Amino acid sequence: MKLERRNAYYCKACKRVTITVDINEGVTPMFILCPHCNCSATSFMYQLPGALHLGVEADYEWYKPNETETLILSKGEAEHVFKGGLLMRKRTKAQPIYKELTR
Repeated sequence: MKLERRNAYYCKACKRVTITVDINEGVTPMFILCPHCNCSATSFMYQLPGALHLGVEADYEWYKPNETETLILSKGEAEHVFKGGLLMRKRTKAQPIYKELTR
């Protein structure tokens, strides 16, 4: 069985979970700013319970910006991308990466 390569981030401040999906290969951060309250949210490290895979849409996606997009990034963001990092944006219709579910 194949599932989207998803992660989630938990914010202790507002107690909300933000679900992400990867659409490109690359590195994602351990911490993000919570999109709900702007506090720090911590990664589930891609260890999601089954409920966060089935019937729940991802809110955001991790993508590799193109060359033009990279030119307008901050120095820190550009450095992250040049080292293989991905950026997060609101979910689009882009095809996600899938992973094989193992037992």
